[in-house]
Amino acid sequence: MLTFRKATIADTKLYFDWANDPSVREQSYNSNTIDFENHKKWFEAKLEDDSCMMLLFQNGEKRNVGQIRIQKENENQALIGISIAVEFRGKGYAKEMLLLASDYFLENNMDYFINAYIKEKNISSKQAFEKAGFEFENIINYENCSSFYFIKKVKNANRYF
Repeated sequence: MLTFRKATIADTKLYFDWANDPSVREQSYNSNTIDFENHKKWFEAKLEDDSCMMLLFQNGEKRNVGQIRIQKENENQALIGISIAVEFRGKGYAKEMLLLASDYFLENNMDYFINAYIKEKNISSKQAFEKAGFEFENIINYENCSSFYFIKKVKNANRYF
């Protein structure tokens, strides 16, 4: 069973290490290695940003499993990102994390829908989003990469484009 909490300044190094994991960089749309000072400034700004929700997930042993960030992009759309610590990959945590985080966000932001973009070669992430109730929309070119485009919204909510 997973629990989550909002990220704090004390999590800066943990998020930095996760972000620079080679497989995370490979699946990211910007695959460049991240400099710590730039990460620290970015992380502190995101913690203060009311339009950004950063959640840290822990397992029953209180071990840090991964993180999800949901960033509001405008008045009704948000963007989700996820990363899981290398030692916890392939254990089914992604589905549970995505379910918990997206439901929590949508309970508090009922007029929003969450966008997810996944590189076409990242089949395990695609499957996790599907299992977490995200709806496949299309394959699109996102950030110059062929990507699966998924959305999640409150059931019966109106969508505006």
